[in-house]
This record gives sequence, structure tokens and C-alpha cells, in this order.
Amino acid sequence: MKKQKGVVLMVALVIMGILLVVTGAYFSSNITEKKAVDVQKALTQALNLAEAGANQGISELRKRIRIDLKNRVQNITQESVFRNYVTANDSLGLLRDFANFTIQGDCANFTIQGSAEDLGANFKGNYSATVIVKANGSPVEPREDRFVFPYQYTLESKGNITNISPTIEKNIRLLKGYFNVTVQRDNYARYALFTNHQRTPSGTIVWFTENTKFTGPLHTNERFSFANNPSGSFSDEVTQHLTTARFYNQGWYRLLDADSNPPYDVPIFNKGFQRGVDLINLPSSVTQQDLKNQAVGGQNDGPWASGIYLPNTGGSLVGGIYIKGDASLLTMGVDANNRPVYTITRGTNTKRITIDYTANQTIVEDVSGSGGTPPGTYNGIPDGLSNEGIIIYGNGRIYNLSGTVQEDTNLIVSSDSDIVINNHIIYQRYTPDNPETGENELSAEGYNNLLGILTWNGNVRIGTSAPDDLNIHAIVMAAGRDGIFTVDNYNVGSPRGVVTLLGGAITDFYGPFGTFSGTQPLTGYGRNFVYDRRVLEGFVPPYFPYLGYFTSSDDGRLDKRLTWQDKGG
Repeated sequence: MKKQKGVVLMVALVIMGILLVVTGAYFSSNITEKKAVDVQKALTQALNLAEAGANQGISELRKRIRIDLKNRVQNITQESVFRNYVTANDSLGLLRDFANFTIQGDCANFTIQGSAEDLGANFKGNYSATVIVKANGSPVEPREDRFVFPYQYTLESKGNITNISPTIEKNIRLLKGYFNVTVQRDNYARYALFTNHQRTPSGTIVWFTENTKFTGPLHTNERFSFANNPSGSFSDEVTQHLTTARFYNQGWYRLLDADSNPPYDVPIFNKGFQRGVDLINLPSSVTQQDLKNQAVGGQNDGPWASGIYLPNTGGSLVGGIYIKGDASLLTMGVDANNRPVYTITRGTNTKRITIDYTANQTIVEDVSGSGGTPPGTYNGIPDGLSNEGIIIYGNGRIYNLSGTVQEDTNLIVSSDSDIVINNHIIYQRYTPDNPETGENELSAEGYNNLLGILTWNGNVRIGTSAPDDLNIHAIVMAAGRDGIFTVDNYNVGSPRGVVTLLGGAITDFYGPFGTFSGTQPLTGYGRNFVYDRRVLEGFVPPYFPYLGYFTSSDDGRLDKRLTWQDKGG
């Protein structure tokens, strides 16, 4: 019996041992599987943190280029500051001095760090991302007061999960990207609307109503006035010098340091309304003399009789197109060979001027009468001494301005006195609004035709014979004292639709376009001012007046999504 009991005991012990081994193996397997799952989960979390770091790094790069660098550049008035970087081939120095980069060898870089808690994640970990920027060739000064700095960049990011032992780490690397930074003296063309005084020369208040729509930045050295709800729509930043804005308040005007006067006057500001900003002075007559010198090719126009001139030496053009005296007609057009054609009437003489870019020649014809530069074919094009673009300059009035700006033409039409628009002015190449979808797509981005209309001591006026719903593709400037962009007889007759301006308006005073009662238009035009965003990349009319300080912009490639490589743990 004892022997049998011993055998049973041994069998029981063996079975228990087997059960313990099996149970241990089972639990060990579970533990191993759980650990594997935890590791896999941690790897995914670490990769997510690395990706978050990469996104934060790109966001910080955009901020340093588009905000930090730009804000510091705007404090500079001397072009030599930026020319020194070009001369020394020191693109990285610009990033160091204006955008908080650290230079190490041939790279400029910065590192940002954060934790999972910063991202609202419920696991433990952290990330760090380093942006590495190199020069992508030498910086250049393609024209005076404009400097272009080319760069290439990579980004390395690391994510760590710290609540697991050992710590889990993931590294990723964004493949190479590129961008250019352009630093240039700022230009009045950057404004969709700029006024020195936000009223008419007689002191009449001009109100922004629901018929007012602006894309692009606005500024006045006084205050803006808003009427009704809604009382105007503004897609970009609006700034004014005075600290209070004027609100209609159902006819009982109010001055408020506020964006609106609810419920009566409520404008729509998509990018804010800043009050109390610094004054910005309009250009002086010295700039006008500079432009005239470009047009006359440095020659003395004093002895010249009234007429239409293309200053030249030995049959080669040295200036622009210069009109001495009033011009009763200036029509822009395009011929069958896609060449720009300008028809100008001064007194009894009408000239047709055709520019052949391919042959680098300008053909002058007398359509009627005679005077000024004789007919013939001249070498060169009328683009001034500095060859920035086509110049038409008049020392008197220019009436009946209209036509089409040829697709390859960057042009300024400038006058000492009034310029009157009596028909549509359009670019040969542009993107119109989409009537089927109702989307506002009007733009000239991607095209090369650009027009500046500039009067130094007069007004830019829309004449009484202009059609309803007028289209003007141009950047308009009335730079002189009391200068305005306005509509003749704006307070007479019935509503004439809307003036759609693709460009901007810069004036001393604000010119009225029409009248209203309550929310209803009574006479004249409403405004649909569409900003030409090409000016943000430095594309401005030739010889257009500059501001005193500099600005900067990138070429948009920082918005491109880059691919990334998993570099492992």
C-alpha cells in the first residue's frame, strides 16, 4: 500500500509540475505577447511624435521666414545692409541676423523640442526636430534694391516614448526642399487701397458699405468709415493711423476704437483691423523727376515743341514714350502678330507705336498729322534708361485711356495731370471669374502683363462715357496733393453697376464712386477691388514709387508637402 501511495504521489507531482510548466509557459507567452504589443504601440507612438516634430519644424520654418525675418527687414532703410550679404556670398548670414538661425559650418539650423503633453496626447514621450538650411547657389541683386537669396533645406525629427523600458525611439528625415527669399524695397503697389486722407478733398466722408469688397491689404493715414450691416468685406489686413474708426450708426455717427458697431455697422475682416499704426508718407516730386528722366532718356525736353516723342540717339531708343502737352487719346492694343500697339493723339497728330520684342525694334507711324519723333523703325524698345519696362509719360493730361495690355508687357502710364479712363482696360492674359460656379477667381497670377496708372499732380478719373460694370486691370496711383481715384458726376443719374479693379489704388484723398441711401445704391458705381497678389513676389509696374523701408517674401515653395524617410530607431 505504501508503495502504491508513493507512486500516486509521484504521478501527482509530475502532473502538477507539467501543469506549472504549461501555466508558466502560457503566462510567459501572454507577457511576451503583451510586451510585443506594447513595443509595437510604442513604436507607432514614437513615429507619431517624430511626425509631429517634423510638422512643428516646418511650421516654425515658415514663421521664421514669413514673420520674424519680414518684421526685422522692415526696420531697414539702407540697401547696403542687404547688398553686403550678396557681395560676401553670405545667404546664411541673412538667416542668422534676421530669422534666429544658428550657423554651423555651411549650414544654418534651429532645433525645436516638445512633449506628448504639448500635443494633448495621453502617453509619455517627447520629440525634437532640427531644420537644416544650406545656400542653394549665390544670392543675386537682379535689379537695384532687390535681392534674392536661394536656399535648400532638410529636416530631421526624433520621437521618444519614455514610459517603456528601454526607451523607444523613432527617427524620420524629410527629403530636400527648396525656397527663395526676396528682399526688396517695399512698393506702394502692394496695397489694394492706400489713402493719405480717407475722405474727399472737400471733407466729405466716404463710407464702406455692403457694395464695398476688397481683397488685399488696406491702409489709411486717417480713419476708415463703415456703414450698415454688413458694411464691407475685407479679405486681408486693414490698418489705419488713428485709433478710432467711424461708424454710421443709423445716421448718428460714432467714433469707436473697435472693429464694429453691432448691430448696426458690422464689416467683415478676415485678417484683422489694426488701428494706431505708424504714418506712411506718399512719395515726393523728386521721384517724379526721376521717372521723367527715364522717359526722356536723360535728354532736355525744354526746346521740344508739343508732340509725341521716342527719345533716341542715332536711331536707337534711349528713353520711353514721352508726350509733351495734353493727349486726347491713348489706346493700348495687340496686333495680329501679338505685338503691343499704342495709338496716341496729341493735337492733330496721331501716332501708332508698335513694339517688336523679338526683333528688339519699335515702329513709329504717323496715322494723321505730324510732329514729334519722325516715322520709322528704331532699334530698342521704349523702356527707359534702366530698362525696367515700357514707359508712357505725359507732362499734360491724358484723356480716353483704354485698351488691352499685351501679355508680355510690363507698362506704366504716367502723367503730370489728370488721367481719364473712358472704357475697359484689361490684361490680354488673366483668369476671369467663373460664372457657372459663382466663384471669385479673378486673377493675373502666372501671367506677365502688368499696368501701372500714375498721376503726380492730378486725379485718375472714370469718365462719363465709360460703360456700366467697368473693368480696370491696373494698379492706380494719384500721388499728388489732393489726388484721388474717382468717378466723374458720381452723384448724378442712376446706378452704373460695379467697377472691378484687378490691382490696387493709392491716393492722397479717397475719391467717391457713387452714392447710396440705406443699403440701396443711388448713383455711380459700387467697388469690387481685387488684389493682384503678384506684387507680393516683387512683380510691380516699372518705375512705380517705392516706400522708404524694405520688405521680404518667399516664393511659396515652403507650402509644398515633402516626403519623408523612416530612419528607424
